[in-house]
Amino acid sequence: MSGLPAWISAALQGKLDHVARGVLRDRAKAISDSYRAGGSSAVVRSDLDALAYALVRMPATYAAVHAALAQTIALIPGFQPRSILDVGAGPGTASWAGVEAWPSVQRATLIDGNARLLDLARVFHDASQRQSTAIDFVLGDLAATLESAPSADMVLASYALTEMAPAALNDLLAALWQRADRLLVIVEPGTVAGFQRILTCRDMLIAQGARIVAPCSHESHCPLRDSTRWCHFAVRLARSRDHMITKGAHVPFEDEKFCYLVAGKGVADLPRGQRILATPKVSKAGVVLTLCKPDRPEQRLIERRDKEAYRAAKRCDWGDIVDV
Repeated sequence: MSGLPAWISAALQGKLDHVARGVLRDRAKAISDSYRAGGSSAVVRSDLDALAYALVRMPATYAAVHAALAQTIALIPGFQPRSILDVGAGPGTASWAGVEAWPSVQRATLIDGNARLLDLARVFHDASQRQSTAIDFVLGDLAATLESAPSADMVLASYALTEMAPAALNDLLAALWQRADRLLVIVEPGTVAGFQRILTCRDMLIAQGARIVAPCSHESHCPLRDSTRWCHFAVRLARSRDHMITKGAHVPFEDEKFCYLVAGKGVADLPRGQRILATPKVSKAGVVLTLCKPDRPEQRLIERRDKEAYRAAKRCDWGDIVDV
């Protein structure tokens, strides 16, 4: 199961000393209720709010970004980014996932409009073992600060477009793509609305000449565009005891569902298999894989009698890309 790096967990634990868990639970519930009602990070107004947010949301967000970056590494293993631009960075969750994934990162710029969340990002940076990575913390409105933001090898927008008005999405995406020297990585909630935002971004970026790295294995029509299904994935993460108490949870893990898109510039020779769109189903006949194809999703039965292919299929999971 995926989880936060030890140094982030230790920094969080240090902030939790002498903080009543009941108070944290109340603040976490208020923040969650606001987000579900369509609110934004403006609901985080104090250091306690930021801590509650980090405790209940940061592990799941980190796990989703980590999973998206792992797929990126698998497809373009030679990519070694030296710089990151993280928009809507919050406590820096996506940046820390990027730094953990690529030791080559030397500079990161974190932009967010919430001072409390950026203050917490500074705490995590101070706790990091990667002090050689220079971090710039930029407080301000996203659209305004992007005008003077530096370009970077990789631009990250993790759960950031959710808070954007639809009318502003086109201009924001154009600015993000302009500042991405190699990759633009977008991660959204694994909801129908999140998938629709990803589809909008996919269309716009392909029109700008982007190569889709993941999760799509093509730039053709999305086979789920007019389907009752939507393209999303899931990652399981362990909950700490404090996480469970603050969230009012009763099981020691959670499954974070997410959508993502990785678009690249100058990316060639990508392996073009087929993405698994659902949990493989194992039966007496074999393993059924639901695969993404440009015209429509396809269910492929890998029969038991094909022993080598069957063994390989049993090792596959939802979200993997396979060459069938």
